[in-house]
Amino acid sequence: MGAHRALPAHPQARFKDRVRIKAYPVEAKAGLLWAYLGPPPAPLVPTWEPFTWENGFVQIVFSEVPCNWMQCQENSIDPVHFEWLHSNWTRALRGGEGPKPPPHLKVGFDEFEYGFVYRRVLEGQKEDDELWTVGRTCLWPNALFTGGHFEWRVPIDDTNMLSVGWFFDRVPNEMEPFKQDHIPYWYSPIKDPDTGRWITSHIMNQDFVAWVGQGAISDRPGEHLGESDRGVIMMRRRMLEEAERVAAGGEPKALVRDPEKNVCVELPIIGRRYFVDGYSARDDEKRRERTPGLALPRDFPFLTGQPEDIRQAFWQAMGFEAPPSR
Repeated sequence: MGAHRALPAHPQARFKDRVRIKAYPVEAKAGLLWAYLGPPPAPLVPTWEPFTWENGFVQIVFSEVPCNWMQCQENSIDPVHFEWLHSNWTRALRGGEGPKPPPHLKVGFDEFEYGFVYRRVLEGQKEDDELWTVGRTCLWPNALFTGGHFEWRVPIDDTNMLSVGWFFDRVPNEMEPFKQDHIPYWYSPIKDPDTGRWITSHIMNQDFVAWVGQGAISDRPGEHLGESDRGVIMMRRRMLEEAERVAAGGEPKALVRDPEKNVCVELPIIGRRYFVDGYSARDDEKRRERTPGLALPRDFPFLTGQPEDIRQAFWQAMGFEAPPSR
């Protein structure tokens, strides 16, 4: 074989004008880049209501999880898992100290324009609690929204997923007005680099263990679904229906195309007034409206590995005294 030689240039051929690299529309919003890989015309990137909130500290966290995205999203609509995977497991990790978490007495599921809502009544609560009257939201097709944060489960391939978390913490009224110059982002590890063991100290890290524990792709034919899995059944049925709709040339659920509607897309939100109006740093009861029974944490509870500079910025935004070094 002879050596490769460049072909002589022919400017008059204008071949370069006929060559195109495949590209996709991309839009920057809420500190993230959103790419659309479907057929034209591209829908609007939803301006979810929390994207319009002011006076909040926002951070974005990425984690790569070695399993299929769908089993992660199904976990989003399993309300009872919180009682066992988070509340009881965290108590066990602490040596069983303190009272046992309240069990679920009642769960409910509904579908709405942008996804599903799940509701719960815990022992000691009533049906006038927002956990039942408002509920938490699973955005179609691949996100969980709890009021203060979003979690998108973005497929990498059949057996790997990128977890994208967007977290909003309202600053106290005493720290207003507050505006971020930029939204910081960071990557959270899923295993201890020294031992190779899965990290279970934080809320979403516990989720990761449960997701991957089902296998790279969950064994759904071997399942035995119960009453609390009605949301999972609804989600799977909708997924099959939407796949058939798209295959027939239709548009899937939850697209936003109206610019006026997209100025602010409202969602069911527990404690909306907390996020919109804020609270006084001196008012502990108001602070608890963020999540009933949960005081505002000083350290990030969802994922491990928060960089020290972001931790320092969060404490400064919230008006806390300087955090101790770690």
